Amino acid sequence: MRHVDTIIVGGGPAGSTCARHLIENGREVLVLDKAVFPRLKLCAGWITGKVMRDLAFTAEDYPHPIVKLDIRTHFFGLPLAFNWFPTPGPDYSIRRVEFDAWLLARSGAEVIEHEVKSVVREGERFVIDGAYSCRYLIGAGGTMCPVRRAIFPEGRMKSRQIVTLEREFEYPARDETCHLYFFRRGLVGYSWVVPKGNGFVNIGLGGKAKYFRKSGTKIHDHFRTFVDDLVREKRLDATTAADLQETGHPYFLYTVGGEVKRDNCFLIGDSAGLASVDLGEGIGPAVESALMAAREIMGTGEYRKQAISVLSLRGMVAHLMRRANRRHVAVG
Repeated sequence: MRHVDTIIVGGGPAGSTCARHLIENGREVLVLDKAVFPRLKLCAGWITGKVMRDLAFTAEDYPHPIVKLDIRTHFFGLPLAFNWFPTPGPDYSIRRVEFDAWLLARSGAEVIEHEVKSVVREGERFVIDGAYSCRYLIGAGGTMCPVRRAIFPEGRMKSRQIVTLEREFEYPARDETCHLYFFRRGLVGYSWVVPKGNGFVNIGLGGKAKYFRKSGTKIHDHFRTFVDDLVREKRLDATTAADLQETGHPYFLYTVGGEVKRDNCFLIGDSAGLASVDLGEGIGPAVESALMAAREIMGTGEYRKQAISVLSLRGMVAHLMRRANRRHVAVG
């Protein structure tokens, strides 16, 4: 059995960020991931200026295409009369297939392809599949993280679950503007069209799972209607729209309750359910939680769930979203 001081299960932005910070401070780290990087990861791929500062890189440093976003915001189908999107900007888009692989390689961590099946506590150590052991264990394997299932088996709040459908594809004729649609056609959530480098575009939508359960509507119907609207708005041609095959995944919004650390085990990123409550942004909270967990392991800080950013937006747009959410909750 191989023993390592810290094992991180999951090599996405949370896992690679935590690994890099530990390695830079002289810690021994091993990353286990069932996938081989680069691997396909569907995501709107929106990163804020804060994310880039936390990760200590600029657009000029990034070796792959990165697009500075010109964002137009729409509420209930109506565009705002001004071009203003209040995030700690500027905002950029990346392709996760490139971004995640770059972050993991940059971390300097040893990475082993391994699908974790079993995690048990044996004295002061965590043992993984009888093959690896560690003093510190980091769960960074996303919503279905095996570390969470083994060490933090408590259920999560279904009311905070988000489901998404999206598709990323080459479309050189895409609109260079990023469009975000909030509460479009009654959806308790938002839709997006995000231009990316090399002629790619990501389109998708996300909403609260409880909305679909209570309303009786289907997320696939919302997606097809959204695609039809994009065709009518001439943001997408009919032939491309007809061939789209969307893919979905669930994750959880931030809640105050629920553990993210127990003894020497930490949950970070989507495994901890930290996505921002307004936009469902996952990369920013993933990076924040990763850095805090690493600092606690090194004894230079504390991982506090309450310190994670709850909102991606600020000011008037965040206020409008809170009001709209309250209205839908009251009606539904």
